[in-house]
Amino acid sequence: MNKTYWQIPITIVLLFLGIMLSLQFQAQTRIASDLTYQRSETLIAMVRGLSEKRQKLALEIIDLSNQLRAQMESSRDEKKLLESISSEMEKLRIINGTTPLQGPGIIITIEEDMPIIYTDLLNISNELWNAGAEAISINEYRLTNHSTISVAEDTQGKDGYHIFMTVNHKQLTYPITIKAIGDPHNLEKGLTLPGGIMDNLALFNAYPQIEKADSLEIPPIKKPTVYYFLNEYRPEEKITEQT
Repeated sequence: MNKTYWQIPITIVLLFLGIMLSLQFQAQTRIASDLTYQRSETLIAMVRGLSEKRQKLALEIIDLSNQLRAQMESSRDEKKLLESISSEMEKLRIINGTTPLQGPGIIITIEEDMPIIYTDLLNISNELWNAGAEAISINEYRLTNHSTISVAEDTQGKDGYHIFMTVNHKQLTYPITIKAIGDPHNLEKGLTLPGGIMDNLALFNAYPQIEKADSLEIPPIKKPTVYYFLNEYRPEEKITEQT
């Protein structure tokens, strides 16, 4: 009787504990399942967020690359423009005679005992230009499109009245040295053609010496030309009436 009395309560307690353990296990399983689900959702959201950020960064990199490429192309265009302007300015300085020059060519020497007049200097210079001379100087006076070769008179000198040749309004003294930069062979050939300037001078016993040079220097003009009245002319566009 006593054994039966104690077995019933113990059985009830054990049954109750079993039910509680079962319920607790189910709750923990459900909670664990919920946590796993939440963690998966969180990871998916994080991955999506990182993917979106990576795409934005990739787009920003592409945009910055395009901007850099545009800047580089613009810099190259500006560099080409500056190089072109610099080249044109250098050509203008050469044409105007404001920069010293160096190159191959010929040297012509005229001694004092040779009967040379200023028109002979003009003819020699013209023949050199025609033969391809790129720069010419006479006694270190640079010839440009503003140069003059002429004759002047001196009535108040120590020796009384006499005339002399001038280049760029400067008196020439002997020996007269003419330098020309260009192809030495062509320049010499242009002066020594049969019936040319040298043959004409030989008729008056004038034999200028011609010497080829691998390198010679021609100085700039002494004083650059100043323009007081020139202005760029821009014709106005004519407006045509529409009929």
